[in-house]
Amino acid sequence: MTEFIKNLKELGEEFLETLQHKTKLSTIFDIFLEKVIPTFVSEKELKEYYERRMEEVNDFVDKL
Repeated sequence: MTEFIKNLKELGEEFLETLQHKTKLSTIFDIFLEKVIPTFVSEKELKEYYERRMEEVNDFVDKL
């Protein structure tokens, strides 16, 4: 039983560490999307790009 509790605690710590790491990466990515990309790509171009990509995704899903 003690070994089970120890393993459960270690698993929880690993999960928390992974979650913190993913949160940091997400924050860095969000900053990149919000600050860096708009400096060299216009909002109109981004909107057109994402609309085109969504159409491609929808077409792909429809084909499945």
